[in-house]
Amino acid sequence: MVVNRIMKDGKKSLAYQILYRAVKKIQQKTETNPLLVLRQAIRRVTPNIGVKTR
Repeated sequence: MVVNRIMKDGKKSLAYQILYRAVKKIQQKTETNPLLVLRQAIRRVTPNIGVKTR
């Protein structure tokens, strides 16, 4: 699902490369489970309350 959000112009292999590089960098810098850090980052940027249009 994350890969599909990163993907642009149908280039899924490039999206996977970007995701893998990001996970590697997170692991190197934090020395923790990169998936937990990524999940926490996604939760922080998603809205908690749904926004309705008028």
